[in-house]
Amino acid sequence: MRKKIISRVFLHALLFMLAIITLFPFVYIVLIALGKNVISTNTFIPEGFTLDNFKRLFTETKFLNWLGNSLLIATLTMIAAVILVSVSVYVFSRLKFYGKRKLFNFVLLIQIFPLTLSMVSIFQIFVRLGLLNRMMGLVIVNCTLASAGLVMLAKGYFDSIPYEIDEAAMMDGASVFQILTKITLPLAKPMLAIVAIQSFVIAYNEYTIASAVMTTNVEAMPLAVGLQSMITGQYGINWSIYCAGAVLGSIPMIILFYSLQKNFIGGLTEGGGK
Repeated sequence: MRKKIISRVFLHALLFMLAIITLFPFVYIVLIALGKNVISTNTFIPEGFTLDNFKRLFTETKFLNWLGNSLLIATLTMIAAVILVSVSVYVFSRLKFYGKRKLFNFVLLIQIFPLTLSMVSIFQIFVRLGLLNRMMGLVIVNCTLASAGLVMLAKGYFDSIPYEIDEAAMMDGASVFQILTKITLPLAKPMLAIVAIQSFVIAYNEYTIASAVMTTNVEAMPLAVGLQSMITGQYGINWSIYCAGAVLGSIPMIILFYSLQKNFIGGLTEGGGK
């Protein structure tokens, strides 16, 4: 009994320490965002607190444009990724054709290849297609990168759906499209929720590619690139406004996760259980 109490106390203490470590960066950013006259990131507790940093964020920067751009890019990426992953996984999981395994391995190679090594190629593609400083270019590349990783995750779930259901539908005269849209996808809703959430988060937080291809049009920049300009670009170095933008920019992610938390966790547990 005593050992059980000690182990429980130790477990709760460990979880408490992990919670502090996890929340510390966010608390620190909030303090800097509310801080007065913060000129260095070495400051932990500001000399005073004010909401003026948030006011300046809206009046002196293009924060609303950046936030809207990121939400638009992430939403379009999410829709495109769900469609692309659904069709791709159905093909790899249900259909039989020559070279299927090699094609699937090729798709997996996209996520294995380091992103930094492909930046030159991505930039050249953007130049040739006239996609520099255009949000649609980011939607295309984000959808491609997100879908490559999510195909492997979703395929295991699709494989767990009995193929006998498809055969029964075929015997009743259903087409492949009808089987996909009316049978397979409804059964795979938990996994599609994960695909939607993950693709949205990837596109919303993406910085590396956006910083290379969105450099001249300030109003068309996504949030990550726009915030970076506050400490390296035309706005000079202003950590308080930067942190204020980071705090407000994280709100959509918090709302998305907590509103779809049941679907996200349910999809992972059901996929693991199957």
